[in-house]
Amino acid sequence: MSTGTHVINEPRMDYRFTDLVDIDKFHRMLASFYQATGILHGLVDHENKVISAIGWQEACTDFHRQHPLSNTRCLESNCYLSEHLHQASFVGSTCKNGLVDYATPIVIEGKQLATLYFGQILHEAPDLDYFRKQARECGFEKESYLAAIRKVPVIPRERIEPIMAFYVELAQMLAEAGLDRLRQRDAEQRLAVLNQGLEQAIEQRTEELAAKNQLLTREVAERRRTERALRDSQKQLQTLLDSSPTGIGMSDVDGKITYINRKFIELFGYDMEDLATVEDWYRLAYPDKDFRDKVVRAWAREAIAAKSGERRPPILEAPIRCKNGDTRYVIITLSWVDDYRLVNFSDITGRWLAERRDRARNATLELIAKAAPLRQILHSIVLNVQAEDQRMLCSILLLDGDGRHLRNGAAPNLPDFYNQAIDGVEIGYGVGSCGTAAHTRQRVIVADIQRHPHWAAFKDLAASAGLASCWSEPILSSKGRLLGTFAIYHRQPSEPNAAALELIGHAANLASIAIERHLADAELEHQAHTDFLTELANRRRFIELATTEVARAQRYRTSVSLIMFDIDHFKAVNDRYGHKTGDNVLHKLAATVRQTLRDVDIAGRLGGEEFAVMLPETGAKAAWDAAERLRLAIAGTEMQAESAERFHVTISMGIATLTDAACDIETLLKNADEALYTAKNNGRDQVCCFPGVFRSDPAGYSD
Repeated sequence: MSTGTHVINEPRMDYRFTDLVDIDKFHRMLASFYQATGILHGLVDHENKVISAIGWQEACTDFHRQHPLSNTRCLESNCYLSEHLHQASFVGSTCKNGLVDYATPIVIEGKQLATLYFGQILHEAPDLDYFRKQARECGFEKESYLAAIRKVPVIPRERIEPIMAFYVELAQMLAEAGLDRLRQRDAEQRLAVLNQGLEQAIEQRTEELAAKNQLLTREVAERRRTERALRDSQKQLQTLLDSSPTGIGMSDVDGKITYINRKFIELFGYDMEDLATVEDWYRLAYPDKDFRDKVVRAWAREAIAAKSGERRPPILEAPIRCKNGDTRYVIITLSWVDDYRLVNFSDITGRWLAERRDRARNATLELIAKAAPLRQILHSIVLNVQAEDQRMLCSILLLDGDGRHLRNGAAPNLPDFYNQAIDGVEIGYGVGSCGTAAHTRQRVIVADIQRHPHWAAFKDLAASAGLASCWSEPILSSKGRLLGTFAIYHRQPSEPNAAALELIGHAANLASIAIERHLADAELEHQAHTDFLTELANRRRFIELATTEVARAQRYRTSVSLIMFDIDHFKAVNDRYGHKTGDNVLHKLAATVRQTLRDVDIAGRLGGEEFAVMLPETGAKAAWDAAERLRLAIAGTEMQAESAERFHVTISMGIATLTDAACDIETLLKNADEALYTAKNNGRDQVCCFPGVFRSDPAGYSD
């Protein structure tokens, strides 16, 4: 029996990357990383065969690869990466199509087993003019191509190297762990061979077994080093997830939440102590039970079904109630890492509110353009603001015509007794939030009504209405004139944040547009219908109103009478005292007419010194009496010239009453004018009724 030492040479192992790594699990892991980072990848072995490819951008697959010019540019970029890959740990290339690609080798024991490609990204926001030009050059459909470009992830250059290093280190770590397993299996096989000869040459193989045991010890130590590397990689993964710009949460198959990243806590305020299970999250994030059951749970069931059917899980866009009571609007996407659910929350609150605010503004402007009633427009503004945060109660108060009081404009959700109590409140410093804002023309923030001196006189009223805070913004015209106030109330003491201040300013500006348009329309209508000197109805407006009264009298078989009058010797007044005095006479005469007639009577200036009065539900005798009162009132009104000289004027008057013969306004005007002509020819300063009954004989007409 030989006693010599047996030397066993360890055979050189020939292996590929796919021999070392579970490609399916590796693919799923990279897919999860793609969902978290948005960076696509391609893994190619040493024979240039694709091992894994995830997330190729539509800009490349649907456009660049489909046109000879852009495809040539893609191939040039690939060639550049291949030629320069050996010169650095990784190499990057900006394709002439405008996108950036990177490549890095995966080397195990000095052997390049595979190449990892990253790409189709941008380092900064895309220059859309550049891509519009490229669309023209290659004949792409512009809008579809730009939409694809906008989907390309934008990742700063400085983030690429650590991300690529992490991916490569992870791949190398997994490959080295696989190599260890291959070596272990090989060692076990060789140990089995050795064990077969133990019975025959135990003494001879003792030294060999000792050497093998030493080798196994080294392999165990290597395995422990691998386990430590895996733990380190988990820490690196958590660092990567915590740097994500989207909120990320992970739960196991039983619904236990195992991880949330830093952005998740920042967005929603909840931490792991608040969220033991997915059910806890549903209850807190979606307090509306109907929405939680009918929308969220239905989405979750569909996502689970998609996993079993190997389909892409659906996307959910939903509002989430934060821990502080705010609402955020997010897009929720779900992916699977083995049996773990990885959920991404992309915050779109700013975009959602901006789009909603634009829609509400456009709807309000449309109401304004259609000349809808002001109350309807203001009501719409209030409801649109309240829709952004259901904790808010809003109101609009309008400045009264006297410029000293505020009147209710719109407050659909405040109690009626509260609205009635503040309707007509006088503006002034310390008169609540709105009275003070109107007085100072500055925003007034009262976070706690019960403790603020501005509300000392109204805090019991506010308590009865359940109101705890009030922020008021003055509504100012484009020229700085006070129009009213816009107020936001809360049922709990509340301080506004920047978004709330922006909202109240936006609402006040929109209300200002509506109120200014309403006032401008009213002023234009007033100017169109009113004589500028006397402020009585002008001829056109008088005819319109008089025609309506005639039609009403005919419909309901009631009386109506018309008076026409003019100033006696008015030309002499102008000649003696000047036209300015003449204008003053007309103005003062109109004031006397308004003071003497009833509110229902309609007075108008037909032109020059000629006037008319329509007397609804008035027969001839009552019309005569009214005309006499007016004649005497004007005759008794003292006029004053610019020289301070005082004088009086008289008027001549003609009356016509509705009869079967005089059945329209034209006939009444003609008859009244004829009666006026008769009164002037018979000495002026008198009343004459058509046909020819004078002041000295009022019995000539009867009601």
